[in-house]
Amino acid sequence: MGNHLWVQEGATRVSRCLRSPSCWRTLGLLLASLMLAPPAGSASPPWRASITFDKNSASPSSSRLIGRLSQRQAGKWKVVQTRSWRSGSGMLGTTGRNSCAKNKGWLPNGPYAVRQHNDYGGNLIKGRAFQIDNKRCPNGTNRVDLFIHTEQGARNRQCPNRRGDQVCRWEAPAYNDYKSAGCIKLSPSHLAELVRLYQRHFSDGVRYSTASVVLRVVS
Repeated sequence: MGNHLWVQEGATRVSRCLRSPSCWRTLGLLLASLMLAPPAGSASPPWRASITFDKNSASPSSSRLIGRLSQRQAGKWKVVQTRSWRSGSGMLGTTGRNSCAKNKGWLPNGPYAVRQHNDYGGNLIKGRAFQIDNKRCPNGTNRVDLFIHTEQGARNRQCPNRRGDQVCRWEAPAYNDYKSAGCIKLSPSHLAELVRLYQRHFSDGVRYSTASVVLRVVS
């Protein structure tokens, strides 16, 4: 008898709930959370991002930056989207191709972890940027303060056009803005495309492990 009353009372409560809009909203949120939850025991996130800087030794300021998104499908990683943009690293001339030349040479080869910023507030680097880990070049020189960035002001704005080369304004081809003190540089519109591609599955301000997000510098 007691069990019968308990079942009857429970059925009454369910019936009342189903007549309430707030109850349906709660049930919908619960169902959505269950559908979006990763499978129990999943070994890795379903997405990877790789950014490759492919050096052009004949013309460092005409190198390529290649962004790839990979998805785990049926237990294997598959590249599902690839984009490529002109980019540069290092100053012009022989010194610009020396990865051990501080503030002049392009980046040393190898993998790097990165952290993406929507509005970086450095002295020279502002707006969208990817902060890159330090790395030692072959002779042991530690390359520091490295970024993927462009020339723009705070909040990704271009400053007014004035005489001379300005760090807050992209002025190519009047000036070769692809050259750098070692960072990887690309145009503001191409950097925005790279960030949009990245943020489809990854967040700003997070330093992911290189198993999830990696920059590779190759030659």
